[in-house]
Amino acid sequence: MKMRSTFATLLVLLIATTVLTTQSSSATAPDHGPSAFGQGAFSFFNGVRSEAWSFSFEAMANKNGQARGRATFDILDARTETQVVVKIDCLEVVGSFGINDAIMTGTVLHSDDPSYPKRSKVIFAAEDNSGFSTIRPDFITPIFVIEGFEGDCHDLGQPLTMFQQSPDAITIEP
Repeated sequence: MKMRSTFATLLVLLIATTVLTTQSSSATAPDHGPSAFGQGAFSFFNGVRSEAWSFSFEAMANKNGQARGRATFDILDARTETQVVVKIDCLEVVGSFGINDAIMTGTVLHSDDPSYPKRSKVIFAAEDNSGFSTIRPDFITPIFVIEGFEGDCHDLGQPLTMFQQSPDAITIEP
């Protein structure tokens, strides 16, 4: 009889210790914020020659506004093929009526294109229309160097030069 009461007491203490020392699942959940990713290609005439761009990017931010990510732009014109790799350090996502816009800034990590020197600050933007309709395309901008600017994507507007993509090329989540 004494053995049963000792066993029951130990079992209750073990359960109580487990309950008191285990954190709730909400306390260990990651602190997610907005995200943006996509890939595709576009072409345009820049006033002098035709250019074909392909791109891929992925950016994630936490609830505190800290962002990280990477973008790669492969640029082909009549004379050369270059690649620019950007370390994304800022992501601003705004959404309304099924349309989500993302503005991203970062620093060029690698470039063999003289228009985008290594360590220069750049900006680009994307638009995801998948919540609006599957017939409305997504959009992407090329990258632009922002010389002398000390702010980040929260301080800038969206570039105006935008190119159509297929409706599911870009995903942006607020």
